[in-house]
Amino acid sequence: MPAIQPPQSAPEPMARLLLQWGVAAPPTAPVAERLGGWLGWADAIGLSQVLANPPTTATSDTARHEAQDWASAALERLQAELAAAFDDALLERESAEPAPDGVPLADLMAPYRLHHAQQQRGMAARVATLRERLRPRLAESSGTLARLAQLDALFERAIQAQERALLGGLPALLTRRAEVHHATDPRHWRTRVWADLQRLLRAELDFRLQPVQGLIEALHDDAPR
Repeated sequence: MPAIQPPQSAPEPMARLLLQWGVAAPPTAPVAERLGGWLGWADAIGLSQVLANPPTTATSDTARHEAQDWASAALERLQAELAAAFDDALLERESAEPAPDGVPLADLMAPYRLHHAQQQRGMAARVATLRERLRPRLAESSGTLARLAQLDALFERAIQAQERALLGGLPALLTRRAEVHHATDPRHWRTRVWADLQRLLRAELDFRLQPVQGLIEALHDDAPR
């Protein structure tokens, strides 16, 4: 297992990275309109029930402080472990070597696609687990946070298909980047692909963690004033 090391610098936002790689952002509709298109009838009913029922959980400063400490430590640990898993010493070493002659680009890209797929599965599972474990801690802290936890669970289900579709297209984007690098430098293009993959993984992790970070920020913003 690779040693756990903190990230060297802040990850690039996914939208900025995609723009740098020539992927234009699609036209955006208002948030409420987009959510309306994503919610199924069961989700819409659940949303109306959550919004109609007033919060009933009493505010507990002790529970909130404990949740803050737990969440911050859990997030830091998860970020470090997933970032460490992005590394692959053998693949990085092979990427630095000249590409062999006569091997199709698709075959040479196979290890990168495999590594990307493995990291995507790991990120999806572990981020979802952290998010699921965080919600009950919010619910124990205050009525407002209990409602937020309910909404987060509902929206996680509602937009998971859109998220899968977005992130599922990233391997194809990496392949297009490889084709560009290969055309520019047929012998040493893999070094650039490896660097692109690392940037992409870090941006993807940052994207996947945004809901978790939002819940943690809410834990701090809910503090009595």
